Amino acid sequence: MRRALPTLLLLLAGTAWPAAAQSRAPLEVQLVAPGGTVSVGWDGPRVLLAGVLDDPQTRELLRSGFPAQLRFRLELWRKGGWFDDLERAASWEVIVAYDPGAQSYRVRRRYGSQVEDVGSFGSVAAAQATLERPYRVPVMPARGGRRYYYNAVLDLETLSVSDLDQLERWLRGELRPAVRGKSNPATAVGNGVRTLVTRVLGGEKQHYETRSPTFRAP
Repeated sequence: MRRALPTLLLLLAGTAWPAAAQSRAPLEVQLVAPGGTVSVGWDGPRVLLAGVLDDPQTRELLRSGFPAQLRFRLELWRKGGWFDDLERAASWEVIVAYDPGAQSYRVRRRYGSQVEDVGSFGSVAAAQATLERPYRVPVMPARGGRRYYYNAVLDLETLSVSDLDQLERWLRGELRPAVRGKSNPATAVGNGVRTLVTRVLGGEKQHYETRSPTFRAP
C-alpha cells in the first residue's frame, strides 16, 4: 500500500477534472398535467430531474464504486403579507450504486419509512432516464383559496467512508464499513485512499434549488 500510494496520487493528479460549474438546477416542480389546472382532486405536484448524472466526475466515481446519494426536500410555502409561511414539507432520498458483479447500476428510493427498489440498469444513462420520470409528492395545501408556491431542493453527494454505515442500511448488508471494532489496517488505509480519491475527482456535494410558479389552492 505504501508503494502504491505515491503512484496512485500521481495518477489522480493527471486524471482529475476541474470542478463542474454550477448553473441553473436541473430540477423542476410541475404543478399540473399538460393543459390542466390546480383543481379539486389534485393529488400533488410532480418533481422532475434533467441531466443530474451527466457530470463526468459523478459518472466516473459511480463506475469506480462510489455510490451517489440524492437528497430531496420539497417545501410548500403560503404567500403572506410581509413574510411567507412554511406550511409543510417532505423529504426523500435516492441511492444510485454500481454493482461490479452484475455490471449494473441499482437505484433505490426511500420516502419516510418506505424503501422502494426502483431497479437495476445496464448503464448510467438508463438509470438516469428512470430518475427523470416525474415523481409525485403528496404535499398539498391544507386550506383552499390561498396563494402558495413550492420550493424544491436537491443535494447530490458522492458517499465517502463516513457514510458507509448509512449505505449499509440502504443496501442491507451488501457493503460493510471498513472500520468496525475488528478492522484490518490495510483496509482502513484503503478507505482513506478512497476518501482522497473522492475529493480529488471533485466528488463533493452539489446543491440545486428551484421554485414553482405561485398558484391558488382550490
